[in-house]
This record gives sequence, C-alpha cells and structure tokens, in this order.
Amino acid sequence: MPIAELTPGIHAHIGMVTCDLDAAIAHLGPLLGLRFTDPFDGALAPPFATADGAPAPGLARVCTSVGGPMRIELLEGMPGSVWHTTEIARMHHVAYWVDDVTTTAEALMAAGWELEVTLATDARRPVGFAYLTRRGHARIELTDGSDLPAVLRPLEWAHHAEHLR
Repeated sequence: MPIAELTPGIHAHIGMVTCDLDAAIAHLGPLLGLRFTDPFDGALAPPFATADGAPAPGLARVCTSVGGPMRIELLEGMPGSVWHTTEIARMHHVAYWVDDVTTTAEALMAAGWELEVTLATDARRPVGFAYLTRRGHARIELTDGSDLPAVLRPLEWAHHAEHLR
C-alpha cells in the first residue's frame, strides 16, 4: 500500500542531518533560497526512546526553514543518535503532519514499517512524533499536526493551513 494511503496527513518537511548546524545553515540557506529559525538547543527536547523503550541519544541543535519555497528541518545529532552524521548535509527523513501519531504509526507498523525512535513514555507507544523505517524506503517521520495553524504561524506558513487540510 502506498505511503499516501497510510498517512492521512500532509507533507511537513524534509529532514536533513548535519555535523555542523552553523555550516549547514550557511551552505543551504543561499543554495535553496531559505532563511532558518534560530537554533533550538536539543537538550531542551523531551527524552527519546527506541521501539523497545530503551533511551535513545538526542539532538545537539535543530532549526527549521522559514517561509518558502520549501520546508527543511536541520538536525545536529549527538554521537550515537539517529541524527548523528559526519556530513554537512544529508537527507534524513520525509515528515508528515498527522492528527493522531499513535494510530497512524500503528497502521504503518501493521503494513511492515518498523518504529525507530519516538518520544519516551511509560506506555512505549509512538506519541508526539515517530520515525519509521522500512527496507528500501526513505525514513518517514510522523509529527503531531492537530494544531497546524499554531505550528505554521512562526514558520511563516500559516496562510497555507487551509490549503493543507
């Protein structure tokens, strides 16, 4: 079954990992005609966990493009994390906003996708966001889009909210 049929959401962004967030911003901004938000300290993010509930290393810093013509998320990962790389910029995932991360992730897992990383909870169920992988496919991220206008506003995409539903 195609991803589009399993993800009742909308495209959110392309995630790119980097070993140096400042260098990636300096390189990709002019290359793609983008501005980026101020970097967010990854240490302030909630804890992450693997599919079996084990703690997963997190992010050093992250930022998102502002305006258009496309949405890029840049992630600098801690060593050992799913976001760690030695490259300035490498595609990491394709993200979708969905209304229910848990239900959508479970549908994808039933279709053969594997949960890679999500927010750590006692229930060990995908919540808030989830990375899913499947051999031969690009990694996908499901992210909470239940309040899409509030998410889009600071990224200067609020005017797209009605067209994205």
